[in-house]
Amino acid sequence: MAAGLLAAPRETPAGERHAGTVLAVDAQARTLTLDEFAANAERRALRVRVPREAIVLLSQRNQSGRDLNDAFRDSTLTLADVRLGDFVVVELSSDPEVARLVMITLRRGAGS
Repeated sequence: MAAGLLAAPRETPAGERHAGTVLAVDAQARTLTLDEFAANAERRALRVRVPREAIVLLSQRNQSGRDLNDAFRDSTLTLADVRLGDFVVVELSSDPEVARLVMITLRRGAGS
């Protein structure tokens, strides 16, 4: 299974959103690698570059929120704050290998 994850990634269309579990974070090289399920439930590793101008957020449920406008709180983070095992949503820029947004939606080890 691990060998399949490390296979050469396929072409990823620009402007798409991808979600998966963080396999690797390289804050120096500004890259992020995800384990995601692609089309036809095919598991693959997606590696993207995260430029300094990209937005990195932690989105957490607001337990005291009274409506949909107040249901989540977003906190700005840095790429170095992203941890192995975090579940993230990545929105790509016009370049299919570059993220414009990385949002952590579930921290590793956090309950739902």
